[in-house]
Amino acid sequence: MKTIIELAKEISQAFESATRNDGTVYKKLKDGSPDWMRDNVIFPAHDDKMPDDTTYRFIEMAVDAIADCENEDEIEERIFEIEPDIYTSDLTAWLNERNDHVYYLTEALEEMDIKDGFALLSAAQAIQIREVAFSVLGSLQGLCD
Repeated sequence: MKTIIELAKEISQAFESATRNDGTVYKKLKDGSPDWMRDNVIFPAHDDKMPDDTTYRFIEMAVDAIADCENEDEIEERIFEIEPDIYTSDLTAWLNERNDHVYYLTEALEEMDIKDGFALLSAAQAIQIREVAFSVLGSLQGLCD
């Protein structure tokens, strides 16, 4: 049986960048990747929503962080070390990508004492990153059981 870290390495190696006709670069699984990656990790991380570029990017960030761990005891700490975007234009693009990203703003406002717009956007995106990363972790744990 493979470990969480070994499975994360497999998925990490299966990600690639692609370019749409309009020049937009996005992340995707390589053609021919095993179905378990899509069915058991990628789809659940989207939480019953249509696939989107942001979630794919956050999934890749999560599997990369997990794959870099030396043992499973450090996985959660590594997830919390994943940083949100640092440029305001990237954060506002993230907010604009899906209407439901506003809910992460609300969650950040309710949970934290934030008085700065940039800090609010950053905290909101961090909430989604962790949500996706812990979904990935849960899926990988399920595959190991």
